Amino acid sequence: MTSERRSSGRSAFKIPRGSELLLDADGSAVNILNVQDLSPFGIGLQIDRELGLGSAVRFQYRRETVDIEVHGSIVWSSAIRSATDENVTIFRVGIYFQEAEPDLNVTFFNAMTAR
Repeated sequence: MTSERRSSGRSAFKIPRGSELLLDADGSAVNILNVQDLSPFGIGLQIDRELGLGSAVRFQYRRETVDIEVHGSIVWSSAIRSATDENVTIFRVGIYFQEAEPDLNVTFFNAMTAR
């Protein structure tokens, strides 16, 4: 049984066409395979490599005239087998955005969810 720690709702998410979401962890680029869910407080992702709990991350979201950067940290992580190749391990991670940047976090969320 898992315990829900989120204080707000979340929604499944697809990166809009023509936009770009970049993730950097501890100074190196991380390949985002899928965005699982998104809220103004954090994001759930599938990525191609393991990141340790507490790892500092930086997101950059670009779309048309929008270019926003937010920061956060890994609060949970789990390894799973790829649905398409059982020899490939992918990682689900939960990232909590920095509390010190609430306005920027909401702007990031709004930009990513704008259609």
